[in-house]
Amino acid sequence: MIAESSGFKFVIADTDELKQATYRLRYQVYVREYGFEKPEDHPGGLEMDEYEAHSIHLAALDNADQVVGTIRMVLSSEKGFPIEHAAKLEYVGEKPPPERTAEISRLAVSKAYRRRREDDMFGVESYLTESDGGILPDGSEPSSERERRKRPMIVLGLCRLMYHMSKRLGISHWYMITEKKLWFALKRYGFVFHQIGKPVEYHGSLIPFLAAVEEVERHLTALSPDFFKLILLGLDEKYHPSGE
Repeated sequence: MIAESSGFKFVIADTDELKQATYRLRYQVYVREYGFEKPEDHPGGLEMDEYEAHSIHLAALDNADQVVGTIRMVLSSEKGFPIEHAAKLEYVGEKPPPERTAEISRLAVSKAYRRRREDDMFGVESYLTESDGGILPDGSEPSSERERRKRPMIVLGLCRLMYHMSKRLGISHWYMITEKKLWFALKRYGFVFHQIGKPVEYHGSLIPFLAAVEEVERHLTALSPDFFKLILLGLDEKYHPSGE
């Protein structure tokens, strides 16, 4: 478990009760709020698929121990990774070994904890331009007003726990297929993913990405050493990158 001064706790959902709570939150977001999935495909109000048994489920808990955020790490299995069935992947260099790769998916944050009107289903910074509501182009700096806004603590806390789990399991790469908004927000905070295929249409335009954990560590160290120290807090030193 990782505790935060903000009042959230970040835990591995390793009990049936916690897992079902994450599935219920996913149902609320993916089925009821956004209509990405059909209710009849998820009886009992639990949004699940065939990868759950091959996944590590992470949860953010509020001060009443209610699940208010979730993300999962899909591990290698005979089913492959969801991204491999959704998009044609184009690697620069060698494909990472499946046994050292996890796919990050099913990120969801409770509506009650999305603070601003333009926050999407993930509750991350949207980085919208003033003129047309689009995403700021790569390399553009957010305004000072945006810079002052509070970091998306639930998402970053889940990413921190995801990083800890990856180091303990020897995971070296992360897959992700998502909207550009989430990619940009994660990049803004140092979690750098690279596009590895053309966008596909599935409830909007989704782009396949790949991240190398070592590159993320280097980027976090260069971007904000103090922030990276917070990311490392609670992780056994034997898993720390050299020099940390």
